[in-house]
Amino acid sequence: MRRLGTSACAAIAAASLAFVAGAPAHAAGAPSFSSVPEARVPEMLHPKDAPDAIPAGERVEGVRVDGDMFKGAPTFTAVHADGGRCLSVGAIPPGVPPSGSAATSIRVGGVLPLRVERLVEGKPGEAELEIIDAWFDGRTSSVRPATTTRVPLTVLARGPASYEVYGFRKGSELQVVIPSRQQRIGYVDPRGQIGFAQCGHLRMGLDTTAKNGAMIVAAVHIRTTRAPSARSHAPSFHPAVMQQREGLAPDEVMRAVQISASTSRTKREREPLLSVSVGWVEDEEGVVGSNHPVNMDAPIAEPIIDDE
Repeated sequence: MRRLGTSACAAIAAASLAFVAGAPAHAAGAPSFSSVPEARVPEMLHPKDAPDAIPAGERVEGVRVDGDMFKGAPTFTAVHADGGRCLSVGAIPPGVPPSGSAATSIRVGGVLPLRVERLVEGKPGEAELEIIDAWFDGRTSSVRPATTTRVPLTVLARGPASYEVYGFRKGSELQVVIPSRQQRIGYVDPRGQIGFAQCGHLRMGLDTTAKNGAMIVAAVHIRTTRAPSARSHAPSFHPAVMQQREGLAPDEVMRAVQISASTSRTKREREPLLSVSVGWVEDEEGVVGSNHPVNMDAPIAEPIIDDE
């Protein structure tokens, strides 16, 4: 069988996400690559510099350690990030978003590097990344802060409901920061891999030196007060969707926003060309509010996978 190249795979995966979320978002302008401020994000702490141990009781705001979660496997502990924070423990594997995740589990051993990343939004157009590098000791469930870095962000695109996508330059990379608005983000990365982010934002890099360009497509539901359509909504029985409905006021609706960010360059361009779009998914009526109680303990049917 003929194998597809990386660009073709990315295009197919992006089309798949667009099909799941709805039609593509409307295109919007973007600043030039050279006008995006460059910022320095330090490398994570190196294990060779770790202290021998951290006494019990040391903490970092927004980080919880649950050593009792794996009762049958005492060699593991769980680390959670609160308040929209994202965390990474140890090293970030290739292909994983550097922003981290809302929770992770780690084998209890020596002291490891830990990074906590948080998107801080102020007035429209003002935002920064707060990055705390710390040491984590799973034996004592303790976290010791080491350094704090604040990275100013610039707006790459604006969308409906005051939704903004941010970014900064990191060498030849464009770092794209996509807010989650406390919802899960579905995305297709530049390698064509589909993933999900469940913390406060998704940060991912676009390599502007890539021969065939680079692209990210993402989708996230956000809360809005748009009046729902007069058309009747098809009932939705999936518990995750019903939980969204119960958390809304009767006059609120959850609508999907789609984000697309790409970089490309030809021999004639002096610098990479950026394209960023943000918009409602077309023909999306959203999830409307409901006052009906929902049993969130109801089991979710597992999909049947046929390996043949």
